[in-house]
Amino acid sequence: MLVSVLTIMVITSQNLKAQFEYGLHAGMNLETQAKLGQLWNNCDFYQGYLLGGFVEYKPFKNISFQTELNYQKKGDKSVSTVEGVSSVTRREFNYLSVPLLLKTTIHDAGLGDKFDLTFFAGPYAGYLTTANSRLKTGDSVTTKDIDNEAEKFDMGTVFGGGIKYKLGNGAAIIAELRYEMGLSKIDKQDQDLRNKGAGITIGYRF
Repeated sequence: MLVSVLTIMVITSQNLKAQFEYGLHAGMNLETQAKLGQLWNNCDFYQGYLLGGFVEYKPFKNISFQTELNYQKKGDKSVSTVEGVSSVTRREFNYLSVPLLLKTTIHDAGLGDKFDLTFFAGPYAGYLTTANSRLKTGDSVTTKDIDNEAEKFDMGTVFGGGIKYKLGNGAAIIAELRYEMGLSKIDKQDQDLRNKGAGITIGYRF
């Protein structure tokens, strides 16, 4: 009886280990802040980034659920010229964000045994850690804390796709393209604005 129980525990442990995968990723984003329904606005793109980790649960061979914990730099950039003097304003919004993604994996024989295609979509929730605005006019730079002008929470959707290169022993290198569309208000003064961003991430699965 004891041997049977131990055997079941070992098999269950191995199955759970096989179903859960985890790793780290980082990426560069092109960000803007635009009205709901717009993919972007007419302003220049703000260059942000993403750093974080992910855990993927695979209850089925080609279907999985992935959650992440990311530190993301979002914002927007605008350029204006008055009497020949150029001014650049950058608004920087830093978030801790948690996406919950439904992910499908497709193996294309044409790509070889080591490559898989992935597609994903799902909601995300973010918490604002800091926000600031920086105005550069000529050689003069002015920085302003705008935490009190920004909403603390951000929610939206993220979707995209990528390619996975399997290294063996469960490890893999993953490259993804993703687009995030914010659905919640982020600015207390201009309540039409939402976060929007597209980027590429490179990850390593252990």
